[in-house]
Amino acid sequence: MKNRYQLERLSLLLRTEIFCCTDGVPEEYHTSPEFNPIRDNRIFREKLITLAKEQDVPLLYQDAWQTVCACIREGNGTFILAGPFALENMDEVELRRYYREYGMKSGNGRQIPVMTLSMIIAAVQMMAYEILRKDFPEKDLLEANHLAGESDEEVEKEQILFEIREDEKERYHHTYQEERRLLDCVREGRTEEAVRYSSELDIGVGRLGRRDLTHWTNTVVAAVTLCVRAAIEGGLSPAEAYKISDFYIQKTEECRKVSDLLEIRNRAVQDLTERVRRKRENGKHSNYIERCMDYISKHYKEKIYLKDMADSLGISSTYLSRIFSRETGMQLQDYINQFKVERAANLLIYSEETIAYISEYVNFPSQSYFGKMFRKYKHMTPREYRERFKPAEFNSKDE
Repeated sequence: MKNRYQLERLSLLLRTEIFCCTDGVPEEYHTSPEFNPIRDNRIFREKLITLAKEQDVPLLYQDAWQTVCACIREGNGTFILAGPFALENMDEVELRRYYREYGMKSGNGRQIPVMTLSMIIAAVQMMAYEILRKDFPEKDLLEANHLAGESDEEVEKEQILFEIREDEKERYHHTYQEERRLLDCVREGRTEEAVRYSSELDIGVGRLGRRDLTHWTNTVVAAVTLCVRAAIEGGLSPAEAYKISDFYIQKTEECRKVSDLLEIRNRAVQDLTERVRRKRENGKHSNYIERCMDYISKHYKEKIYLKDMADSLGISSTYLSRIFSRETGMQLQDYINQFKVERAANLLIYSEETIAYISEYVNFPSQSYFGKMFRKYKHMTPREYRERFKPAEFNSKDE
């Protein structure tokens, strides 16, 4: 096949696939196992070929996702197709939806190479010259594919409209003071006010994405991130705060409706603020004790040695034990055991793992000792706790 070597090299340089399609059957110049809408979506491929037949210059097809595919008519029923190229980077949510729209049933497609429109045009000009031995000026490609820039009159009109929108912006963009008011509520543990202010800001938030769902996903992630920082300033330990953040941000990836995203945002704000409130009501610990508790939350699944913990704080083991007991009213080892029991209790309710596995997971030395500690803090056995509190939708393994 003529020009094969040049097109193979070009495919590697562009980091995208180039296909030779004869009688509707695509042959790839540089084979890739990953999903490609040109190769794997017959309807889309035929659409590109049909559009390419209708014009005398190479086709540059730009879709709603700001990706571009090219198609060059070689003659005798043969077409060279290349792409996709992205004009801007997509986040993981957008990328997943892009591939689903083009028919990918499962898995995650690779990131599409990002190029400027000028770079894409230069690549298509190079391919067209290799295939047809003909130059296609950039202006002709832009005009034929309806990608030409705006005229001076259009630019002037858009500038006027932009100025009008800017004048109106004050009605829609919340002020810095309004945002600080929400964060102050989180920092001070005022739960009801925090949720109310969060909802009020919805109408004023600046647009962060091209599509409503993307816009609100980014808005929720930004809101949760800011509130996490405020919660840490309010006394919540960084380890606890970041776990909450990760949980709610991951939940946004499952959302398909804006209302679901806003519900997650409100839950996150409420959760963080409520934890700060409880922390304040229980009394604020010294920096050493906060860091000690943070250490335990990170290392509870392994053997915790008092000396290692004290060394990480830069104090002696004796001093750490004394101030922990004085500030919390309990011995340090009792706190560690209670922390492990609370984590185990969650696993008993929300997982299908066996009691033996859970005991080992939270690093109790034996299942019998786990049972003894569990009864001490929960006043029942692990099995009784699971039977009483486990939701019906979770089925336990045989134990």
